[in-house]
Amino acid sequence: MKIHSSSEKPAGAGVAHKNGDSHQLAPVPHHHGHRKRLLQKFLTGGLTSFHEHEILEFLLSFLIPRRDTKPIARELLARYNCISTIINVSPSELASVKGVGDRSAAFFPLLRDIIAYCLKEKCLSQPVISHRRDVEEYFRFNYGHRRDEYVAALFLDNANHILTTEVVCEGTVNQCAVYPRAVIERAIKCGAASFILAHNHPGGGLNPSEADWLITERLFTIGKLLEIPLLDHLIISKAQVVSMRESSRWPR
Repeated sequence: MKIHSSSEKPAGAGVAHKNGDSHQLAPVPHHHGHRKRLLQKFLTGGLTSFHEHEILEFLLSFLIPRRDTKPIARELLARYNCISTIINVSPSELASVKGVGDRSAAFFPLLRDIIAYCLKEKCLSQPVISHRRDVEEYFRFNYGHRRDEYVAALFLDNANHILTTEVVCEGTVNQCAVYPRAVIERAIKCGAASFILAHNHPGGGLNPSEADWLITERLFTIGKLLEIPLLDHLIISKAQVVSMRESSRWPR
């Protein structure tokens, strides 16, 4: 004989309400059946046939077991436009959305960090960096959707093996002060033979600013003198990455 606790009801069971000496089973909420259909849809074909709100709804169903998650998913998408933006929102801001509790609000940044970790593993596991798109993918995911500017550096050895990646500066929504000395010190500390710089443009524009060029030229000059060359400076937005090295202004 199996005994079910109040939180573990047999499949298809309703909720018992006492009415005098009798008990009446209330109907199972309609979203329970919808959740099963989403689960079966995922098991059959993955996320390829899901609409964006269904992906979010399906994810939330694991976090919020006793509520219809479709309205919450639609509210999140209406407010933040896409899932990639949602996972970059702070937990405190997410918790202000109706229906999103502290547990769900903490899960989204956890999901972001897990994906970032996997991308970093992919990037670091390569014996040699031969495809710039892998580096671009890693940087774009980590910094493309952030609301404030970040500057990161990827340090390489003399055979183009990745040694490490580090955030070298954090700023505000439209500016970030980069100190060449701090970048070079980190390069020397990890024994780098070269490095790639990357920073995001939260506003979405991809044209390098004059400040971008000035810091690039200074780091290029210092790196050349110390034989730790700057190989590229990437500008990252939500959807694209631009290489400043491909510009005619790149120092020679």
